[in-house]
Amino acid sequence: MSFSSSLNPGILGWLAWIIYLGFLLPALWQVPWSILLREKGLQHLFLGSVVLVTFLWQLRAGITPAVSIHLLLATTLTLMFYWPMALLATSIALLGVTLTGKASWDMFGLNALVACVLPVFISHWVWRWVEQKLPANFFIFVLIAGGVGAMLATLSSGLAVIGISWFYATPYVFSHLSSDYFLFLPLTLPPESVVNGMIITGLVAYLPDWVRAFDPKKYLDES
Repeated sequence: MSFSSSLNPGILGWLAWIIYLGFLLPALWQVPWSILLREKGLQHLFLGSVVLVTFLWQLRAGITPAVSIHLLLATTLTLMFYWPMALLATSIALLGVTLTGKASWDMFGLNALVACVLPVFISHWVWRWVEQKLPANFFIFVLIAGGVGAMLATLSSGLAVIGISWFYATPYVFSHLSSDYFLFLPLTLPPESVVNGMIITGLVAYLPDWVRAFDPKKYLDES
């Protein structure tokens, strides 16, 4: 979920930039740069994931000229790399989408919040809850951390888009947008959940080292 064209955000756009940088700068500080620069395999995995997400974000369905629906894959990135690198990856993807004209530059801060920060941190919190509160089980990890986490991340992003649109749009325009958007939003949740769940299932089954949040000894040996 993101904005395709400008809503003339004004002061809210600048505020969104401040909030976004408040998350991005700590993320950049916590990225394991020494490991990333040293390990070629991790570089290829990270850059390949960024390219894939950037491509998928180009494939979007426009509900209105201002709002588009697309897969996020923020949950997959969060489980693969943890939240700092996931936020960096989604930020690079958003930059690529904006450079190609699929999104407006003056909406970059708001798009970063609804398509990067919010989905990544919702996915992170769901995973931490699974780690701390639920039994160590392979299927729980895949279904809850992967599937449910992706669904909640998409739902939070969609509701944030609706809230921002309500702030800017006239009552007539917003009623038209919400009537369409509320119909499409529930339809986006199962695909996002299934796609992320399938990717995570395949990775933890065949390439568990690619998913940093997955501990094979914990989720397989003890299940």
